[in-house]
Amino acid sequence: MTRKGFFHSRSIFAQLLLFSLLISLVPVLIIGGFLYKKMDDMVADEMADYHAQITSQYMKNVEEKLLQYEKSLTFISNNTLISKSLTNINDGAYDRGKVISEEVTKSLLLEKLSEVRNCMVYSLAEENPVYGRRATMIEEGRREGWYDKEQQNMDENWFSYFASDDQQPLLSRVKRIESLNTSQFTRKDLGFVKLDLYIDRLFAPAELSEGGTASYDVIVYDHNSKVLYSTSKDIAKYPAQVSTYVVNDKNMDSYGLKIRFLFDNQELIAKREKILGTTGPVMILLILLLIGCSYLYSRGFSSRLGVLLSKVRTVETGDLTIQDPVEGTDEIAALDRQFDHMLIKLNELIQKTYVQELENKETQLRNLQLQINPHFLYNTLETISSIAAVKQAFEICEICEKLGGIFRYSLGKDYGEFVTLEQELTHVKNYIFIQKTRYGSRFEVYYNIEPDTESHCVLRFILQPIVENAIVHGMSEFETSGTVEISAYEKDNVLYISIVDDGVGMDNSKIEELMEYINSDKTDIHDKKKSIGIRNVNQRIKFSCGNQYGIIIKSHPGEGSRFLLKLPVIRGGVKDET
Repeated sequence: MTRKGFFHSRSIFAQLLLFSLLISLVPVLIIGGFLYKKMDDMVADEMADYHAQITSQYMKNVEEKLLQYEKSLTFISNNTLISKSLTNINDGAYDRGKVISEEVTKSLLLEKLSEVRNCMVYSLAEENPVYGRRATMIEEGRREGWYDKEQQNMDENWFSYFASDDQQPLLSRVKRIESLNTSQFTRKDLGFVKLDLYIDRLFAPAELSEGGTASYDVIVYDHNSKVLYSTSKDIAKYPAQVSTYVVNDKNMDSYGLKIRFLFDNQELIAKREKILGTTGPVMILLILLLIGCSYLYSRGFSSRLGVLLSKVRTVETGDLTIQDPVEGTDEIAALDRQFDHMLIKLNELIQKTYVQELENKETQLRNLQLQINPHFLYNTLETISSIAAVKQAFEICEICEKLGGIFRYSLGKDYGEFVTLEQELTHVKNYIFIQKTRYGSRFEVYYNIEPDTESHCVLRFILQPIVENAIVHGMSEFETSGTVEISAYEKDNVLYISIVDDGVGMDNSKIEELMEYINSDKTDIHDKKKSIGIRNVNQRIKFSCGNQYGIIIKSHPGEGSRFLLKLPVIRGGVKDET
């Protein structure tokens, strides 16, 4: 089975529902995912900006502190009192050390700076020893171990190295003290000034310094990736769980330091969960709404098709009854109306065919009843006519002549389904002659026929049943004589034949009952045998000429009745459509 066959093998409801869900849910899911991604990116960017601001502010604070300390070291190295004290040969070693210590203390305000562990001046002038709280000889520096490194790494009179004081890491910043001779353009090294800073105090975030809790962790490494400081005691966890943090690295090359910032992702995850918690229910509600609308639309559409399909299945059983229409004005409703119209036409065709078959059977039955050889009837009538002539009973001769004409017209050997109005009137006149012979002078018949209408074609045997009804039923109860008027005229391309009697007439209820009977499609006619001739004439006219033609009855009690036959104009066997 192909994909198309597999899809169309489902019910129209399933197809519509699936299609509606595809064209509605897929764009919603795509747009929803795109919006969620954009909002997530916005949150991520916002957090990144936030982290960048924190990092920038932190680095700015640290760099400003270090820059201030460097300015202080520069001020100390350029302090003329310190330079003179280092070269003064008159004062004693402790006096020189006292002056230097006081200048260093005043320059750094050591009592107020918690990051500073110590600041020492180391003299290179062995001939002028100096000893004090903030001053000593270079031999002390050699014992501390930084002097050899200084000789190898001094760059632009600056040098940094890392030491520890009772397991507390230190950042030491060393600068030369020089004496410049402007007249001779010479420079002489007098010594060094070394500033020791507590790394944990220097690099502690402002929140920790104020007694609070930092929202991030800071790790300070040296150039050998040795951890010098960390805001978290569990330093070992970071390499293993670095994926759960946002990492931001900053370098301080001039100090040989690398600073790593670790921002916990929990805040970002919480914001994402908040976005999902906000957009998720909306998306779910929207999806449920789309599913519900798609279901109702598909069900409503398929149910209308189901009504039409039910009609088709009902027709398959042979029931051509018009059922309730499908509501709406779309193509389905139009198809339903066309289907109902088709049923009406089909029912008319079936009724017409059925009635025609019934009439054919009745005709066959009458033909079986009339199996007497027509020549035998004609010969018998001629024999009767001859005997009557011999006996001088000329009235009998005339009756035999009229009856022979009726036989020839009824058997239809020389006629078709349509005859001229003149031929139909001749047949009626023969019938009336015989009836007048029977009833005597109890009625008179008058003719008002427009000359142009006598050549028009009409169905055979449509006037005699109407005339018979007027004579037998209209005037049978009259003791006095009555009249029958037969008229024919053409108007607006319609041929009208009127048969009017002045008999007993009918009331409105009887007229309505008779009209309903002769126009009914029902074939059960045994309960109306007295009017079967009129009904057959009306049905034959409608079947042969159309429903717009037929018999119209008007009557009043005691005033007689009028039967108006409405027929198409057919000239020379061709229906006039003009």
